[in-house]
Amino acid sequence: MAGMKVEPINVTKDGAIDMKHLQAKIEKHRKDLACLMITYPSTNGVFEETVAEVCAMIHEAGGQVYLDGANMNAQVGICRPGDYGSDVSHLNLHKTFCIPHGGGGPGMGPIGVKAHLAPFLPSHPVITPLASLGKMAKSFGAVSAAPFGSSAILPISWAYIKVIPLQLLHLRMPPAI
Repeated sequence: MAGMKVEPINVTKDGAIDMKHLQAKIEKHRKDLACLMITYPSTNGVFEETVAEVCAMIHEAGGQVYLDGANMNAQVGICRPGDYGSDVSHLNLHKTFCIPHGGGGPGMGPIGVKAHLAPFLPSHPVITPLASLGKMAKSFGAVSAAPFGSSAILPISWAYIKVIPLQLLHLRMPPAI
């Protein structure tokens, strides 16, 4: 936990983030606020209408936002997680695309970061993903022996994403006569 303490945020009866409780927690912990982790859509299946506002509140207080894209089924072809305002977006594939949870995980899937965090991404002794950053790179080294994850299972996700536009097109077409 790196010396950090978790402060849970309440939800309303409909499962949305309690914005008043969030604001109170931000004010109480403003001087040592590090980050907020948000699951989107939430564990309750709620698409937070206030997700961008939540991110802005945390940023205004000097924190970062980690978004756990727990259910990418609900977002594929419709949403762009980078637009929500989070600093880190973990796009979990294990639930969404039938990827085994241990197949590169837990929570196997790409992790995207905003440009200001790119210098801190992991590196690797064989490939140099941060080479373009030169001396700006502040990586602590490798976190996996496989720098690109478990590539053998990623075609499952790719095939799913490629099929979605066909499904959406089919839903919009009038029935055959």
